[in-house]
Amino acid sequence: MNFIIREYKNEDLDFIVEKHWDIYSTEYGYVKRSFYDYVKKTLEDFLTVTKFEREKIWIAEAEGKPIGAIALIIPDSDKPWEGQLRWFIVEKEYRKYGIGRGLMDKLLEFAEKCEYKHIFLWTASNLGRALSFYNHQGFYETDRFLETEWCDEPIYEIKLEKDI
Repeated sequence: MNFIIREYKNEDLDFIVEKHWDIYSTEYGYVKRSFYDYVKKTLEDFLTVTKFEREKIWIAEAEGKPIGAIALIIPDSDKPWEGQLRWFIVEKEYRKYGIGRGLMDKLLEFAEKCEYKHIFLWTASNLGRALSFYNHQGFYETDRFLETEWCDEPIYEIKLEKDI
């Protein structure tokens, strides 16, 4: 499978939002529109205030079309050495080709270049493959809370962290 990883372009906004909705609603039961609204608002908010010298979104592309995404952002925190991983997705039919690992490698390489010392992310208890992937990448659980807004079934939102 040939793919490239490139930086975000303005036309990628809809891909990231729509693909999150598509993947999470069909694969994980995120049927409440509040999840879609959450992804769209957080991404739009990020794009209005981003500092691209220390924050980036990358897009995986195959055959000229986007197939995955990942971002490293500066969280609302007083820790300038801390980054947050956001909006990480790979389309189902493109999984198992190393695209997720390629996106993660790009993010970690950039994080080291920008002298981040710590990365965290939020994921959900019903994303078993994602949890396993993050675990293999050296992330560890530090927090969890019950989430009832996005699915009909309660899930836990899980905070994962990694020192780099």
